[in-house]
Amino acid sequence: MDENIGNATLDSEIHFCAVHPQRDTELRCNRCERYMCVDCAKRTPVGYTCRECVRGHENKFYQGTMIDYALVAAVSAAGGALTVFLISLTGGFLLLGFIIAPAIGGATAQFALQITGRRRGRQSGFVSAGALLLGGLALSVFLTGAVGLFSLIFLGLAASASFARFKLSI
Repeated sequence: MDENIGNATLDSEIHFCAVHPQRDTELRCNRCERYMCVDCAKRTPVGYTCRECVRGHENKFYQGTMIDYALVAAVSAAGGALTVFLISLTGGFLLLGFIIAPAIGGATAQFALQITGRRRGRQSGFVSAGALLLGGLALSVFLTGAVGLFSLIFLGLAASASFARFKLSI
């Protein structure tokens, strides 16, 4: 049953979200025309898109394989060890550590991206940050038998820079 008002046509049929069938909605995905509620809608520069279409679009950017994850982990673990090594060479000059650690983290991620041919997976940032932390902690324990507070702080800075570099590179 349609009612014409001026140039607009009002449809009296009630539509429901494809994911949440108990929620009525008039919002449609701009790609697949599926009905969606406001919780399922993702705002894009060209309108609202459903999660499935956004996920499908993102998949073009995430082409990493398990070998790529292994390469990222190996490079990042070496970067973590390098961070601890260089921080130990500063001889207690902590201000230098705040400069060195994020630079090493970013450079480690960049090197890992180059080795993998710029392929990355959805979890590459987490793999890089985790391996960097583990590599640095392993060297710290090997060298001193313990993990110092400043080693943790600087490794955290390096890991966060590495994680951020993976999230920013498309």
